[in-house]
Amino acid sequence: MNADRVGRGRYGISSDYLISLSEQAFERGMSVADLLDGSGLEPGILLQQDVSVGHDSFLATMRNFCEYDGNFWTALEGGRRMTLSKHGYVGYAAQHSQTLMDAAEKLYRYVSTRIEFFELRPGEDPDRAKLILLPLVDDNATLRYVALNFLVCLETLCRQILGRSASEFPSLITLTGLPPETPMPPLPAGSRIDFNSTYYSLSWPRSIVDAQIPARDEDLARLAEARCESDLRKHSEQQSVSERIALQLQRMEGSLPPLEEIAARLNMSVATLKRRLKAEDKSYQQLKDEQRQRQASRWLAEGRLTVDQIADRLGYSDASNFSKAFKSWTGLSPSAYRQSLDDKH
Repeated sequence: MNADRVGRGRYGISSDYLISLSEQAFERGMSVADLLDGSGLEPGILLQQDVSVGHDSFLATMRNFCEYDGNFWTALEGGRRMTLSKHGYVGYAAQHSQTLMDAAEKLYRYVSTRIEFFELRPGEDPDRAKLILLPLVDDNATLRYVALNFLVCLETLCRQILGRSASEFPSLITLTGLPPETPMPPLPAGSRIDFNSTYYSLSWPRSIVDAQIPARDEDLARLAEARCESDLRKHSEQQSVSERIALQLQRMEGSLPPLEEIAARLNMSVATLKRRLKAEDKSYQQLKDEQRQRQASRWLAEGRLTVDQIADRLGYSDASNFSKAFKSWTGLSPSAYRQSLDDKH
């Protein structure tokens, strides 16, 4: 994405996704003025490809569209419109991977060059190949629509990559919240969408792991990945130091490294890193706590780990210290937080 972000919001998203949304709006008779109302965006943004749009502005346009259209399931159409070519070099890198799991690894690595307010993670499931979509902004009805749109976009991408063999693999999408009152449109054979989940995800039968990509081109694969790496470096250079550290931490599971290791990863001295964080009114401890909270909340929601196991994974000496920290972050103990999620469902 370009260095200059337009609109409001800490996180960016490629204007390509906004342009695709505007096409849907146009087909439904929605004016550009109504689509962009309250977003802080000018109509000219719809003529600019791959410009970084602030997430608050993008979500404002999406909210306008949802209110105008009134059909939650339009998200399926929106996701299916996003073909391989509309994902830039990331789409080509995925398309020419060796296997679908190799393509997923590229998505995990490069997705931030296209959309920053979602994080992609592999799921821990012995029976299914699972991709978890983690929002970095508050969950709400509009974000739920965007999540379905993006998961269907990824599902469509997988089917395009696999070609004819895709019909052998029914997908499962999980969403938070209650299902809409309107009936679900037809899905590919055997596929389904489940609601009332604790997280957003896309998964397939484990057998998809070994599926080969039929039309892979080695030269295009190298070229696309090189461009993705270049975009990733540029993207990193455009971020603040605290954002770069947060991105490093988001890619890690469990116990987080000391400041010295992060400084080495960013090619800075510890003193320089501390000075730049102070200038941004941030501390490394604050960034670590934000990541620990995200990880702990996700693991508590998934329900597969005990509080003791989560405390151990996060590097706490005992569950009591973890519980105190979690309560300071959320106002709830880990067990009360987990119960509050159960009560919602």
